[in-house]
Amino acid sequence: MIGSVLAAVLVLGGTGVAVAVTDPFDNDDTLTGSTLEKASQAALDEVGEGKVTDSEADDGGYEVEVTLDNGREVDVRLDEAFAVLAVDRDDNSGDDGSGNSNGSSGSDGQRADDSDDVPLTDEERSGAEAAALAAVAGTVTDIDRSDDVDHAFEVEVTRDDGTQADVELDESFGVVRIDEDGVNDDAAVQK
Repeated sequence: MIGSVLAAVLVLGGTGVAVAVTDPFDNDDTLTGSTLEKASQAALDEVGEGKVTDSEADDGGYEVEVTLDNGREVDVRLDEAFAVLAVDRDDNSGDDGSGNSNGSSGSDGQRADDSDDVPLTDEERSGAEAAALAAVAGTVTDIDRSDDVDHAFEVEVTRDDGTQADVELDESFGVVRIDEDGVNDDAAVQK
C-alpha cells in the first residue's frame, strides 16, 4: 500500500512538473502544411529573397517573419486570403514603422521603405545643422534622416542651459516642427 501511494505521488509529481514546464495558456498558432506554404510564398513575393523564420495565425490573418539575406528581419501581415496588409521592416534602430506594401506611408505616418537608413551626405548634414541652429541656439548633438512622412530630418540641439530641442526639417531644410524636451510646440513653429 505504501508503494502504491509512493508511486501515485511520483506520477502526480511528474505530471505537476510537466504542467509547470508546459504553458497551458500557450496558443500555439504556428502555421503548417499548405497554409504555411501559401503564407510563406505571399510574404517572400512581397519582400524578395529571404528565409521564413516564423509564422503564425493572427487575428483573422497571418503574420510571417522573413529574415532577408542581409540579416534584417521583416514581418509581413496577411489577411485570410494571403493578401499583404502591412510590412514592418526591422532596421535594428527601433524607429522604422510599418506601412503598406506600395512604399507609401502606413497608418502610423511612417514610410514603409528604408529611406531613413541611407547615410546623410555632407551637404545634408551641414544644411540640417545650419537650419536647426538658426531655429534653436545651442549645439547639435544628433542628426538623423527621418522615416516620418511629414519631415525628412530630425536634429537634436542641446542648449547652453542643458535643455534639448528636437528640430524636424523638410527636404529643403525648412523647419516643420520644434519639440522642446518632449513638449511639442506645433502651434508656434509648424509651417
